Amino acid sequence: MYYIIATVAIIALELLYFFVAKKFHIVDRPNERSSHHKVVLLGAGVIFYLAILFYSLTNGIPYPNFLIGLSAVAIISYIDDLRQLPAWLRLFAQLFAVFFSFWTDVNTIEIWQIVLLVIVFSGILNIYNFMDGINGMLAAYSLVVVGTLGYIDLFEHRFIELELIATVIIAILVFAFFNFRTKARCFSGDVGSISMGLIILFLIVRYVQALPDNGENVSRLCFIIVFLADGGLTIAKRFLSGRNILAAHREHAYETMVNDLKVPHLYVSGGYALLQLIINIGYIMVADKNLYTLIVAFLLVVAYGLFFFFGNRSGKVHPIV
Repeated sequence: MYYIIATVAIIALELLYFFVAKKFHIVDRPNERSSHHKVVLLGAGVIFYLAILFYSLTNGIPYPNFLIGLSAVAIISYIDDLRQLPAWLRLFAQLFAVFFSFWTDVNTIEIWQIVLLVIVFSGILNIYNFMDGINGMLAAYSLVVVGTLGYIDLFEHRFIELELIATVIIAILVFAFFNFRTKARCFSGDVGSISMGLIILFLIVRYVQALPDNGENVSRLCFIIVFLADGGLTIAKRFLSGRNILAAHREHAYETMVNDLKVPHLYVSGGYALLQLIINIGYIMVADKNLYTLIVAFLLVVAYGLFFFFGNRSGKVHPIV
């Protein structure tokens, strides 16, 4: 019964948001960095936050710290979608969200580990934030990641309530119905991509906590390694070429495919999601998780380098340096 009620509620909330967005003209207008060319409703990814809020309120708020952290970053991100906020305020909200979401966990580790954890996780949130510019990318990729964690929770090792994961998947599917299209009817906005990034980090941390510490904790990031590799290597590429790594751009490999090589949005989104799915299946099957993660990371670095090397030679994409 919960799943039926959750599905109806999430659909109703998304449609209600569409009504509000249309009434108040909450839209994304194309600019020189956009990968789309028409005005589209913005902020529909708020449904990810609302889904967690719905789950929390109907289940006695089992993770209050996480809900507070998610609420803070969702509110700031949504305001930023409506009117650009100072970068320091956005960063502060993300740092606070990460720190507060995992407050009970950081109490048990050293100060330097806390600082490193907050910085790394905030960086991951920002990498995840870039997804929204490509139709279907956020929905398809997140569905693979959350679906993988749901499979593990259901069949391998229970680390969190299955209803929470199912609620997130329902929200992703509802959003995907409107976004995974050649002509998307809505975009997630920062409120959706940042919220989804924090949700996924929370699920991964819960998974890590449920397992014995056998030296494989960092390898759990393999579940999102395709985007981590793309984001990290893009930052490195811009740094090596002398460009400001904090400045806005559209030089990620998936943005290059769409904007420079004119590959259809849904092909790129589906390709990234499929690649991550294959990697996740391999991760579940292999015994040596650390070695597998290192091999995957190496292959992604090579693939990224070759993509931009040959793309540069063809004159169609940005050079590596």
